[in-house]
Amino acid sequence: MQRLSVKELKPGMRLARDDVLDDGRILLLKGFTIKPRYIKKLELHNVPYIFVEDSLAEPEEISEERVYEDAFANIKYIMECIRYDKETDMEVLKDTVNDLVHHILNDDMIFMTLTGIRDIDNYTFLHSVDVCIYTVVTSKAIGMSFDEIYELTMAAILHDVGKCKIPLAILNKPDKLTSEEFEIMKRHTLYGLEIVNQMPGLNQKIGKIICQHHEKWDGSGYPMGIKGNDIELGARIISIADVYDALTANRVYRKRYMPHEAAEYLMAQNGTQFDPELLKRFIENIAVYPQDLIVLLNTGEVARVLPSKGIASMRPRVSVITRKDGPPILDPYEIDLLENPTVFVVDIIS
Repeated sequence: MQRLSVKELKPGMRLARDDVLDDGRILLLKGFTIKPRYIKKLELHNVPYIFVEDSLAEPEEISEERVYEDAFANIKYIMECIRYDKETDMEVLKDTVNDLVHHILNDDMIFMTLTGIRDIDNYTFLHSVDVCIYTVVTSKAIGMSFDEIYELTMAAILHDVGKCKIPLAILNKPDKLTSEEFEIMKRHTLYGLEIVNQMPGLNQKIGKIICQHHEKWDGSGYPMGIKGNDIELGARIISIADVYDALTANRVYRKRYMPHEAAEYLMAQNGTQFDPELLKRFIENIAVYPQDLIVLLNTGEVARVLPSKGIASMRPRVSVITRKDGPPILDPYEIDLLENPTVFVVDIIS
């Protein structure tokens, strides 16, 4: 870690500590990749020095992983500022979402391999980025323009921003919520609408989408109980992405679903919780088990997932590379899980 003056900073460096102003406002968060506009922002606030990591990423090395991490750091920064009533800089988030959309549209498969990072302390923020990825993939599949996708991705990354107004005792409760606590939790959709409508430079449609992301196709959702096409298109897309990603996370009160189980759950809710056409596009275009994921099979074999998308990715072809127990495998071999119904994924290793 190095302490550098603002004049010594170069694009590609990464912050090693949060940069906090004397009045307590968070200016930039640990993990941000320095960009020219961030240097100007530091100069504007007369920041004398900041702490950065020792390594410098060259422009061509600012990879998909860094874009993902920047998105995570930004939504964490925004939500923590809102929770503690501190000033936020939406321009930083807008820049990051713009980068995120461009990169996902360029290569969505790489980003699908990045989903599923699980850190209990940062679950809400990581989940928000994953929902963005699935939202971009689905909105591209239905032919949305770049501007429409960008606006919807802003809604996706902010879809849980209303949770900043939920008491931490409820938000972080290690047990299933009581019915009274769940009623309080449900208010996050309305809080999200209020928060986003007060943010400068954001279309009010974003707030409307956020407010409706827990509405259901059959009208049994909340907060308004609207149904079908009365629900904003963007909210219908985000609701699918939201549930799919949430199901694949371990929670204190339940074990995570394997990705194919989560996809099967969504398909079982077709026409009740979810818009049938959008759900079809979602399943067709995501990689349930993304390429190069390392998985454990019920046979004890450890395998690398081979390329596939859509229904085929629920039971993909895999290349067996070793065994959990027993001698190593010197010559990897393939198994098509679709053609071998008694073989299935029981865990994700990496």
